[in-house]
Amino acid sequence: MNARPILPVLIHVALSIASAFAQSATLPLESLTVRGSAIPQPLILEIAGLKIGATIDKAGIERASNSLGETGLFASVSYRYAAGPDKGYAVTLVLADQAPLAAATLDVPAVDEAEAWRWLAAKFHRFDRQVPQAEPAQQYLARQFEEYLGARLHGQSLIVRIETDLESGRMTLSFRPEHLPRTKAVTYTGNQALPSTALSAVLDPIAGNQDYTDRGFASALELNLRPLYEQLGLYRVHFTPSVQWVEAGAIASVAITEGEPYRLGRVQLIGEELPVDAMLAAVKLPVGKPANWKLIQEGVWAMERVVKRTGYFSASAMPEREFDDGARTLNLRIRVARGPLYHFGELNITGLTPELAGMARRLWKPKPGDAYDFLYGNDFLQAFSRVTDLHNFSKHDVVVKKGATDHVMDITLAFEVR
Repeated sequence: MNARPILPVLIHVALSIASAFAQSATLPLESLTVRGSAIPQPLILEIAGLKIGATIDKAGIERASNSLGETGLFASVSYRYAAGPDKGYAVTLVLADQAPLAAATLDVPAVDEAEAWRWLAAKFHRFDRQVPQAEPAQQYLARQFEEYLGARLHGQSLIVRIETDLESGRMTLSFRPEHLPRTKAVTYTGNQALPSTALSAVLDPIAGNQDYTDRGFASALELNLRPLYEQLGLYRVHFTPSVQWVEAGAIASVAITEGEPYRLGRVQLIGEELPVDAMLAAVKLPVGKPANWKLIQEGVWAMERVVKRTGYFSASAMPEREFDDGARTLNLRIRVARGPLYHFGELNITGLTPELAGMARRLWKPKPGDAYDFLYGNDFLQAFSRVTDLHNFSKHDVVVKKGATDHVMDITLAFEVR
């Protein structure tokens, strides 16, 4: 768990007192005014342990202020008091709510997360799937969730964990039980195109006997089962998971709505000066047939390789999907970014006799300045294998390195004799 700084809460005291107050008199709390916080005043009174009409003294007011500060909900807490019209204490609390807030999730199996967050936001008028970054505030809110969830926590306390998305770098705080239940079984309903055994064969090694959270399980379904369905053209498949948290662990069930299969429709190549004919000739996309996404992706990569071989070594092809639900077709736009043009630089040969090295240079076709083809080395080795036995070498390799200038690639043919 990453270390988190504990933000200090500043408590200031401003006094406006008459002579009786100077003696720290015990008097009724006549009135309380709260400024600077979105949290409802009745809840602030509850947290502070204050009650209008109850007797209190200066030390009691200070204890109430400290109680507010200890929650971590406020960046600063200050108070002042004076004599009220009826000679009791008129107290003013000046609070500053903690900011900024961090994204948060509630990962308790068999609990409606949205409902729990609605409850917390309604109570505090804040904290809708986000909480203060101060650790004391997180611990305080964890205890609030515990009180709300009760027996649904199976006797456990909630802990707060920091999670970081490796792709976006976005930090999320997760409120979860000390010990999550392990996924002991997964059942499927509604599946017709794929048998449950096929689904289990893919999902069980990923999610089986692992700590269960709704988010983690839903992600596992999307990442592992959706590709199976998209190979069948079933792009509108929908997974609805539910879970029972029992003594043995988590028993999950997945209701599957498969939808209708889609066929591949229009394919459009978008980019500057593309070798369109060569790209389309490199692969036969299943136009008019079930839109098997795996085959489509392989086709896109094959077309990308055609562009790379023309010297645009860093070219990338990104498919964009457009669904025509009425016709149940998948139309495809493939955007190709060529990037800079690369050229071949120098050829170096190591490990060959002068005779074989001369033969190798004669077989080598590319010239310095030619558009760089990343398969130059493969083409050479095929030609070289026809004039010499490559088994005579314990190792033969094609080593590509950046040349002396930008977008120039040098090649070394490295051999080791047995």
